[in-house]
Amino acid sequence: MTTGRVREEGFSKDADKLVRRLSLVALLLSRRGQPVSVAEIRSRVEGYPPMTEEAFKKRFYEARSELAGLGVEVAAEPADDGSELYSLPADAYYLPAIELTHEELTALAACLAVLEDRFAYSQPLRLALLSLAQGRPELLAEASAPPLTVVPESGPAAAVLPKLQAAVAERKSVRFRYYAIGRDEELERIVDPYGLQLVAGEWYLIAWCHTRQAQRTFRLSRIRSRVTHATRAPHDFPAPDDFDIGAYRDRPAWQLAKPTGSARVRVAAEMAWWVEAHWAHCGSVEPQPDGAIVYETAYADARPLLTWVLGLAEAAEVLGPAALREQLADQLRRLDALYDSAPPEAAGAAAAPAAARRRRGDDWRVEVDRFTRLTTLATYLIGSCSDDEALLDVARIRADLHTSAEELRADVRLLNLVNFGADGALLYAEYEGRSKLRVSCDLAGPEFTRPSRLSPLQADTLLLAVELVGGQLPTASGKALASAAAKLHAVRSGAGPTIDSSDLLLPSDAVLAAVNTAIVERRLLALEYWAEGTDRMSARTVEPYLLVHSRGEWYYVCWCRTAGGTRVFRVATTKSARLLGDTFEPRPEVQLDLYRREGIPASGSYAPKSATVWYSPVVRRWIAEREPLRPASDGGALAGQPYVDERWLTHHLLGFSGQARLLAPPEAVADLRATVRRILKSYEP
Repeated sequence: MTTGRVREEGFSKDADKLVRRLSLVALLLSRRGQPVSVAEIRSRVEGYPPMTEEAFKKRFYEARSELAGLGVEVAAEPADDGSELYSLPADAYYLPAIELTHEELTALAACLAVLEDRFAYSQPLRLALLSLAQGRPELLAEASAPPLTVVPESGPAAAVLPKLQAAVAERKSVRFRYYAIGRDEELERIVDPYGLQLVAGEWYLIAWCHTRQAQRTFRLSRIRSRVTHATRAPHDFPAPDDFDIGAYRDRPAWQLAKPTGSARVRVAAEMAWWVEAHWAHCGSVEPQPDGAIVYETAYADARPLLTWVLGLAEAAEVLGPAALREQLADQLRRLDALYDSAPPEAAGAAAAPAAARRRRGDDWRVEVDRFTRLTTLATYLIGSCSDDEALLDVARIRADLHTSAEELRADVRLLNLVNFGADGALLYAEYEGRSKLRVSCDLAGPEFTRPSRLSPLQADTLLLAVELVGGQLPTASGKALASAAAKLHAVRSGAGPTIDSSDLLLPSDAVLAAVNTAIVERRLLALEYWAEGTDRMSARTVEPYLLVHSRGEWYYVCWCRTAGGTRVFRVATTKSARLLGDTFEPRPEVQLDLYRREGIPASGSYAPKSATVWYSPVVRRWIAEREPLRPASDGGALAGQPYVDERWLTHHLLGFSGQARLLAPPEAVADLRATVRRILKSYEP
């Protein structure tokens, strides 16, 4: 039917490789699991006949290796003549039967509806969902965006994320210049990238660093150059057997390395609930008769642990070990002594913070490997053919596959070349004008009617999307999403995931469940809420409208009947949320579009007061990453700090362990110094 077509010119080497691999898969699938000799492969697969024996062996080995990396294992067995026979069993190529219910598939599709416009992995997510839907994109279209929004990415990392994701998948060493903020130096690094993690809106790379000869974590926004391959080899390192990206999840800053000790911290009754809710997973809790707790936690680095304790101010006291207790007392003494010296003065104009790189086009998006893109397109086109032919709408194809006009044309050209000698071709497609594509299914076409198995990237992307949405699709959809994720975990084959996300604080499942139900059923909620801005517990009655995942935390947007206006509440500081029997009608004055687009605004946009703070040379580099600073005469820097209440400001600055000094206003300075002296009394003999 199509064997006489002329081979087109002008394809790249990568395109030639893709044609060879697809033709190889087409040949093996057409044999329905029966083995094929190496001689037949060499003579029938597109691209192999003109090669020398040596070149064929090399290219054939590379093709098998690349397919194996995508989860497609070509089986080999010895032949009678001493050569080898090759086959592709159905279960090695086709998507295994994942018995997703309609509700589970719709819940997964709702993740796409929430994430797609702002999610770097939206293309592999869409193609994975299309495969799960067995080529029926209309099933995905049924899922509308729920009352939930996720803002998962920050700007600067967008430039390098796609290149690093490709390097992780291809096991390629990469080279870049990196700003080590702790040492305040910029060095070239060569690393073996193992995985990527999204924490609080920031992407991090976990890799083996050749410079340090150790495993290290790199924040992508501190990469100061293009990311380039370190070698020209197809692969540079094997996938490490012992790497588990899940081991990096939900670890506090004081447990990022091997523990060196264990601390005991007494937490007062008013804050015991907060520590139990968010930190019990990395320590143990011992209740006390007065409602307080003694919290014990292992630590590798004392500095972040003491920062955490000081942030709780008078509600926390280090009981032991003695050296750690004395270390905290010394920090308090240094902070108190700061206020006996003359305050530093500004030494120049404010410096602008590092500009976030603006996204250009789709260069921030991670693309699925092109082999997977082509097999998905083949399944889509062949599945659309009735009576071996169809006239399809180009705009519909592009929307279903989320592909550009240029990508679709290029992919169609390649699919037209896939064949295996005289047996036939996969399909033939040609444009009729710009808006229509006529598709003819060829002899090998039926073998591609069933979708291929999910690539590791597609499987990991589905699980990442579930993680970002957090199982927080309202009520029944949330349960369906959780059960779908369990089924996906069960069929995830090969090495462990290489992409992951983690929240700053573990959200309360009970609070989220109550908020979800209240949003869907339009029911009132009674809250016990700890407002950090005022450091007080309050009772609220609210009408919840929208869940928001922003900067690594969960929030919910409500009309607060107690305050008489729109308010945003953190799940992490909600002590309890109780569903009431009364319902409410949505208020037109509650505007949600801004929250859907941009997440939760920073406190500076609504805090009524501002303080002047000096930061030492030790910490000024971290502060400069997020806000403009004015250089100080002593090498430190000055900055403004928005705040609502003096007690919150005191707690916030105590966490800097003497590396920050409050300069104004006077009443806030007095509150901070009085608090420091009260805490010190607990540590003095």
